[in-house]
Amino acid sequence: MKRHLSKFMAVLAAAVFAAVTLTPASAAAPAAQTRATASTRVSPGPDCANNGNTNPCWEYQTWFWTFDNCNNYYNEHPYDPSRYDNHICAVFTNGLTVGLWFHKYSG
Repeated sequence: MKRHLSKFMAVLAAAVFAAVTLTPASAAAPAAQTRATASTRVSPGPDCANNGNTNPCWEYQTWFWTFDNCNNYYNEHPYDPSRYDNHICAVFTNGLTVGLWFHKYSG
C-alpha cells in the first residue's frame, strides 16, 4: 500500500510540475504584449483610494490583459458623465496587466 501511495504521489507531483512549467505560448502572450507597451502608459494619479476620495481623482474600476481589451470594455460600458469626465487604460500590477481608471470630478 505504501509503495502504491508513493508512486501515486510521484505521478501527481510530475503532473503538477508539467502543468506549471509547460505554459502554452498563447497564455503567455497577453502578459508579454502588456509589458511591451506598458512603458508608454503610466498609472494615473492621484488615486481616489489613496487620497481620501477627494475630487478630482482617478477611480480604479477593473483590470484586463491588454490595452485593447480595456478600451473595448470602456466603449461598451461608458462612464456616468455626471460623475466622471475621462478614462484611461494604464499599466497595472507592475506591467503584468492593464487597469481601467475613470477620472472622478463629482460625487
